[in-house]
Amino acid sequence: MNKRMLAMSFFYVLVFSAVVSAQTGFYRSPAGKIGVGIGYQRYSPPERTEAPFRFHAQTLLGNLDYAFNNDLKISFLPGVSFFEANTQTPYEIAPSPSVDLRLLNVNDMNMTGLKFFLVGGFRTQYTNIVRTGDLPLHSINMTLRGGAGLLHILETGYAWRLKPFFGMFYTQAWNNVSTTQKVHVNTAQNFFTGETGVEIELSPTMSAIGSVEFSFQSSELLYRFGLNFHQAPTLNIQNKTTPQPRKTNTSSSPLTTRLAGIDVDPEPGVTPPDYKFRVEPLYPVIAKNRKIEGEVVLEATINEQGLPLDVVALTTLGFGLEEAAMQALRKTTFYPAIKDGRLTPKRVTLRYRFTLRNTN
Repeated sequence: MNKRMLAMSFFYVLVFSAVVSAQTGFYRSPAGKIGVGIGYQRYSPPERTEAPFRFHAQTLLGNLDYAFNNDLKISFLPGVSFFEANTQTPYEIAPSPSVDLRLLNVNDMNMTGLKFFLVGGFRTQYTNIVRTGDLPLHSINMTLRGGAGLLHILETGYAWRLKPFFGMFYTQAWNNVSTTQKVHVNTAQNFFTGETGVEIELSPTMSAIGSVEFSFQSSELLYRFGLNFHQAPTLNIQNKTTPQPRKTNTSSSPLTTRLAGIDVDPEPGVTPPDYKFRVEPLYPVIAKNRKIEGEVVLEATINEQGLPLDVVALTTLGFGLEEAAMQALRKTTFYPAIKDGRLTPKRVTLRYRFTLRNTN
């Protein structure tokens, strides 16, 4: 059989099965936190009777994640792939090791309840293909991928939450297939794919994720599943002093309780969220130059990990004031609310007062 045709068919499998988004999930952790996980993906080729080579691929993956901040994390993903070739000539394909590096950034979209993510990754993989009585083929594949997408958090009323997502990705790949005597393939390829799936946040420290990736050029499908474990923020509830609630004097929220800059609806048996690490906003230059003052009001959900999610602005002062407050809030961490001895998400209102006498 034609070695070049075999190499090109195998190359497409390697390129299409490169990991992009679904393996490590979209959970957000404070700076310095680490996560680990395991994953499985299966590639199914299209039913094309005219294709001389058709490969099935199964891949086992591990991942180690490090959070730079609430929005940005880097992941290291070692893996090994197992291939089956449907050919008349017997080919033996050894287990194929791979290494991936990936960056993921997740941000809120103002006033929409949606989040958008940006992702980029690099992968390299080595494969050895052997046919009886012939020289082995050595395949070295490198893949550079990037893309963007949207996700949304759905509350279920239980201890877990759903995060459906959809993304589109661009791939640029290079492949070299050779024997000790000859280079059979040295080529590059690029194409677009889409991915849709859902992540299930099972607890503050564990999430499961599944997705299907598809090609816009053909009918290839790639199924992915992953289970991830990550660190929750360090809590010291026994030594934590909960501020005593006091009534606010603002006419806009006469039925709320104000706690160190956090407005929450009173709820019997619930210890409200409190600041753990508070970041003050920077005064926007344009607002300072025009002597603009005022109070920005934000609304957010403090989840079980003490992270602010679904941040929206309730005011429209403009001049960059809302954006400055939202940036500060995303870098702030909290002690989560406690109900019946368990951490629980809580919707809160936060106020940021911009006054010129506090600026330099």
